[in-house]
Amino acid sequence: MRRSWLWAMSALLAPLVFTPVAVSAQSANGAEFVTLGTGGGPLIRIKRSEPANAVIVNGAVYLFDAGDGAQRQLVAAGLTLRQLRAVFISHHHIDHDGGLAPLLLTRWLFNSDAPMPVIGPPGTVAMLAGIASAYRATELAPIMIGGPPKPVIAATIKAQDLASAMDQPTLVYSDDNIRVLAVTNDHYHFAAASAEARASRSYSFRIEAGGRSFVYTGDTGPSPNLERLAKGADVLVSEVIDMAAIRAVLDKATDIPAAARAPMMAHMAQDHLTPENIGILAAKVGVKRVVLTHLAPGLDEESDTSGYVAGLAAHYKGAVTVAHDLQRF
Repeated sequence: MRRSWLWAMSALLAPLVFTPVAVSAQSANGAEFVTLGTGGGPLIRIKRSEPANAVIVNGAVYLFDAGDGAQRQLVAAGLTLRQLRAVFISHHHIDHDGGLAPLLLTRWLFNSDAPMPVIGPPGTVAMLAGIASAYRATELAPIMIGGPPKPVIAATIKAQDLASAMDQPTLVYSDDNIRVLAVTNDHYHFAAASAEARASRSYSFRIEAGGRSFVYTGDTGPSPNLERLAKGADVLVSEVIDMAAIRAVLDKATDIPAAARAPMMAHMAQDHLTPENIGILAAKVGVKRVVLTHLAPGLDEESDTSGYVAGLAAHYKGAVTVAHDLQRF
């Protein structure tokens, strides 16, 4: 009786949290890529949420990165956590994994108890064990009096660390809907002997589903590994940086020490993709379409997005879209 009551309450409450809006017809047939969040970097914006993407195939949802706001963006896209089958994290910068803990906790709260695959760079297993441990207080704060016990949060998460080196496209996940391949990319350039070089890895993903292929670059500079992964893809979903706009933002920033600005600009120049980089990549590997996301700086006050495509068309002649949040491809 108590279990039936709990299920009834869950069914009553869940729509309050996950109210879907209209979903396009394409998601029911074939595969669809949704840019849930298109802002680059850990800025809190109104118009662009932090990086997150969903692939929809046969009604199932696969999440690629989970920046802050990922749950809200899923709802805005008409998707629910009940549809979620797996989560993939490209790297452990906070704008790409900052929304992961609340998403997993909400899923646990609303009785999605099957272990959720969460696949990411080395450190993912330890991070999620830490999240589960940190929320022990939440486990001990029930939303009902009596009733059946809930599983511990850790039991609803199935974390997996990717191999630290993947120079060739490597299958990292498959089920009846989807195949996901990955490579390590070039988002980090640390001194060889540093602790960061030993621990930090970043990945790009190729998603093959519903007769289509999507390549999501994650964050990276120019990368031979990414070229191998993206060869012949239907859609290249690439990060993009407007270097001139980034420089202007840093010049005006009052909360960044002067000594940190040159190293930050070096990271931006080496570890991200300019429009010209993207045009060269897209033409070389023969992708059919380019979608630009993770716009940096991607500020709310931007009215002109031409800086995100400047120089791209000199190399690539196919369709190019500067994506906004909740766009579908």
